[in-house]
Amino acid sequence: MPEKKLRRKMARRTVLEAIGGFVAAGAIGGAYLLGERDPDREWEEVGDRPLQLWASRDATANGQRRLLIDQWNAWHGAHPVEMVELPPIADLQYSAIHAALQAEDQDVDIVDLDVPWIAEFAAAGRLEAVDDPDTDGFLKRPLEAGRFDGELYALPFNTNVGMLYYRRGGETDLANGILTPADAERLRTWDDLADAIGGILAEENAFEGGIAMQLASYEGFTVNVWEYLLANGIEVEDGTGMIDFGGREAHGLLRDLARDLHEEVQPGKYLILPEALQHNEDESLAAFQAGRTPFLRHWPQAVRTLEQCGAFAAAASPVAFEVGVVPMPGGVLGGGSLAVSAYSKRKNVSRALIEFLTGPTSQQLLFERGGFAATRPEPYFDAIAQLRNGIPAAGSDCESVGGPRSEAAAMYAALTGEGPGQRPEVRRYTQFSRAFRDELHPKLGQDASPDLDGLASLLDKAIEGK
Repeated sequence: MPEKKLRRKMARRTVLEAIGGFVAAGAIGGAYLLGERDPDREWEEVGDRPLQLWASRDATANGQRRLLIDQWNAWHGAHPVEMVELPPIADLQYSAIHAALQAEDQDVDIVDLDVPWIAEFAAAGRLEAVDDPDTDGFLKRPLEAGRFDGELYALPFNTNVGMLYYRRGGETDLANGILTPADAERLRTWDDLADAIGGILAEENAFEGGIAMQLASYEGFTVNVWEYLLANGIEVEDGTGMIDFGGREAHGLLRDLARDLHEEVQPGKYLILPEALQHNEDESLAAFQAGRTPFLRHWPQAVRTLEQCGAFAAAASPVAFEVGVVPMPGGVLGGGSLAVSAYSKRKNVSRALIEFLTGPTSQQLLFERGGFAATRPEPYFDAIAQLRNGIPAAGSDCESVGGPRSEAAAMYAALTGEGPGQRPEVRRYTQFSRAFRDELHPKLGQDASPDLDGLASLLDKAIEGK
């Protein structure tokens, strides 16, 4: 056997043995991973009512979240848990959790919170603070998202961050919207991205816009607009991440966004696909796959769909390409964190369940099998090591399944580099976001020069609960 192949085989075996040893150690010594019975936190009896975890719909591949719950229940028959899946729309999830916590419902033990909700529920006394937390091994920004007024209230279950998808090739081919990885890695600001789009749209091709985004009137609108502002270098308030919407800078950039949606950069072509104002995640993904844009702003889990064999069958391109992904300029942190309800009567065992679900083994499984972005670094390093040792990435060809995630390095960079940005930490974030999109969305849809007078005052009232 040639020396190079021998080294590769040995390296792969080493990776597998390391993972196997890690999982075995967790299973044998599984105190932390499967819920340690800390003598200072003795588990409460649950009787005939399982613990209730209220979480967003399980969007993991193979239902990996539910499989983790099944693991817990198999190991802890006397302390079972039931996962109550909430609607996939963030506004509906918030409404359900808000109603339960406001009613001080003792049947709800653990809640899965979108990161900007944590401040509101913590400030209102609805969450149990995490006393003496073991925070070693978490990525810094997802962990800090669970903190309010210096105290930790939630541990990160899965994280998320805006990513930029593009047509990847070995050589730059602007006529077909294809960039090399080196080209894509240089797209660090909105100006960088706009310049690349301008070069592509100037060529003879069928693209209708430069980038597909999620700008329909829902939480995705707030996230995408926030990323646009951050990618353009807007100043934010230290600590809260808030933007002054009464200032010239914000007004100017929001008018730039309207222009990018409405003004042609070439006949019949726009910097941002105009239909983005009606698109959510699924619809923007479909536009990119159909070849309407050379770029897509989306979350990390989109790569699962985009790397499937035949994913771009509808795209009009005379040359073959693969999907590539880099951090989205201005990419905003998303994801869910788990918190114990202040009204639960089973706080200790609920805390143990959270530690299990956010622990190293669970995060490895959610990353590898579930398609989610992990809240700990080891799954990323494992995938990067496999790729460097020649293990074919998942989706690298029509036969490749179960390999390491090709976008691991890009995700890790997005989560640990200069970004990700944060949505504002305000006590009434949901009201703020609703007012933001209700006021701004129709104005962006009307013309390229919207009237923004009164926006700052309206947002201030939403934050104050008026």
